[in-house]
Amino acid sequence: MKNPLVLIFSFALLTTAILAIGGNQLSNVQTGKASYYGREFEGRKTASGDIFRNSDFSCAHKKYAFGTILKVTNQKNRLSTIVKVNDRGPFVRTRIIDLSETAARSIGIYQHGLATVKVEDLNIIKMTKKLDSTFTCNDVLDCLGSPAKLTGYSISLWRTKNLKHLLYIANELYLKEEIENVYVVGLGVNENRTYHVVISNIPNKSEAVKQIDYYERKGYMIVKPLSSFK
Repeated sequence: MKNPLVLIFSFALLTTAILAIGGNQLSNVQTGKASYYGREFEGRKTASGDIFRNSDFSCAHKKYAFGTILKVTNQKNRLSTIVKVNDRGPFVRTRIIDLSETAARSIGIYQHGLATVKVEDLNIIKMTKKLDSTFTCNDVLDCLGSPAKLTGYSISLWRTKNLKHLLYIANELYLKEEIENVYVVGLGVNENRTYHVVISNIPNKSEAVKQIDYYERKGYMIVKPLSSFK
């Protein structure tokens, strides 16, 4: 188990990103009911202009600015997910947030309708030119921000153009779930660059298939072998 005294959000090359998890970086806590999008919303334009995808970790909120990163925790089972605000809603007085399907699955509320959740505004990571440059100039980095190489079989759990959001997701896996072989992989250049959360060092194809099934059951909807997106 990782030492809780050093459970830091550390991209070691960048001291500006070394901040303690669980400190005072969380604010504006809300508690209330969460619902989730139906599949009929797939492909529609959100209030922010983004195209809605149920496989994205996204949400609708009435007040938070678009692009805000929120941590949403199911108060019944304590499972949490990290989502980006890209839409407005829900327009029902008793609800505080609408989640995408993958976010709802990851905290165990999919097909259950409503759930009581805690919503926290995450402001741990401050994006800087130096941080952005580190992930622009290196295609594979580990969760300490060091250049790395993928070994064995590798699978992509999720991808996005939003580096800040992906860093939260990757470090949640690394720190909270204690998965050692989590990497950030960047593909493409400039505005076409997409970042992937990758699990690597899987010893064989059979184990990779098991890992894909495992993460799909945890709520990830676009899990793929590395070879399928190279």
